[in-house]
Amino acid sequence: MKAIVTGTNGTVAPVLVRVLEAAGHTVVAWDRARVPADDRAAARAFLHAERPDWCFHLATGSPAWAEEVARLCAQQRVAFLFTSSVSVFSAAQQGPFSIERVPQPADEYGRYKLECERRVRAAHPEARVVRLGWQIGVTPGANHMVDHLVRTMREEGEIKASTAWYQACSFLDDTAEGLLTLMERLGPGLYHLDGNPGLDFYEIVSGLKRMLEAPWSVVPTETPIQNNLLRDARLAVRPITERFGTV
Repeated sequence: MKAIVTGTNGTVAPVLVRVLEAAGHTVVAWDRARVPADDRAAARAFLHAERPDWCFHLATGSPAWAEEVARLCAQQRVAFLFTSSVSVFSAAQQGPFSIERVPQPADEYGRYKLECERRVRAAHPEARVVRLGWQIGVTPGANHMVDHLVRTMREEGEIKASTAWYQACSFLDDTAEGLLTLMERLGPGLYHLDGNPGLDFYEIVSGLKRMLEAPWSVVPTETPIQNNLLRDARLAVRPITERFGTV
C-alpha cells in the first residue's frame, strides 16, 4: 500500500513511517513547505498525483486543514486516519473512558482536538479517528514522557509521581503498530489506543527507571487524583508492563 503521512517532523509520525516501511508499504511525507495546509488546490493536486491508498493525518494543524484533507480523501476514496487525544476528556471526568463516554474538554487543546474529530468525521464518514494517551519514547529530545521526566529530574532534582493518577500511555513503536493494525484490519469509526493495563503514574515512572537504568529519584505522592485510562477491546496494543518485565 501507499500511504501519505502528515506530521513527520513530530513525535509519532516518524515512528509510524518506520513501521509502515518495515511492513513493506510506500510512504510519502506531506511537506507543508511544498503543499501548504491552506492551499486547497495544491492539496488536491498532491493527492491526485500521489494516488495513495491511505492517509494518516498526525500533524498539528487547524481543524479546517484536518477537515479539508479528510474531505479530499473521501472524494478520492482514500482511507483516512486522524489521531486525536485523551485530552478531549477534562480533569473533572474520571475514567477509564470508553468510546461511548461523551468528552467534556476544559482546555484549549482538548477543545481543538474534539473540533478536529467532529470536522473529520463529518467530511469523511469512513474515517478512522483514534484517541491516544501520553507517548513514551526511550530517549530524551522529543515531546514524550521520558523527555519530560529527564527534564523534571534535571530541573527539580526529583520526580514526584502520583500513586492516584492512572495515565493513558503507550510506547511510540507500539502506538505506530496499533495505527497500522487499525488501518489494515479494522473498519471506520472512533477508537481508543492505550497500552496501560492499570498502572499508576508512580509505577510507570518506577518501571521506566528500572528499564532505562536511569539515575532518577522518584518520590510517590498522593496527587493528582485522576484516571485518564482509555479502553477499547477492539484495538489491542502491547501493554507497557511487557516492557517493564511485569504482568
